[in-house]
Amino acid sequence: MKTLQNHILIYDNDCPMCNVYSKGFIKSGMLDENGREAFSEISPEIKNKIDFHRSKNEIALINTKENKVIYGLESLLTIIGNSFPTLEKIAITKPLYWFFQRLYKFVSYNRKQIILPQKI
Repeated sequence: MKTLQNHILIYDNDCPMCNVYSKGFIKSGMLDENGREAFSEISPEIKNKIDFHRSKNEIALINTKENKVIYGLESLLTIIGNSFPTLEKIAITKPLYWFFQRLYKFVSYNRKQIILPQKI
């Protein structure tokens, strides 16, 4: 599997689902070991790079080499497409992209209800 280098995924560490998928990207080798940061713990330098309000409901992926930030479905497709280019090509076809965009928004806005936090 090809690892996406020089990228940082900003995830919601209060969201169990976000923790699972972001850890999964690291464990599977899709992102390198330093490829994720919790939204609540980001440095001021990274906070200045992202659209703070947009990144509350859309995952931000920062390309640290080019200083570029992408959000939402495009972030996921960039990570997955780096390892599986064919999947990305299929997902960006118009009807599928339209469907995945709506699915992403639904899941994103309901993420804390889809997988509830465990009480300790």
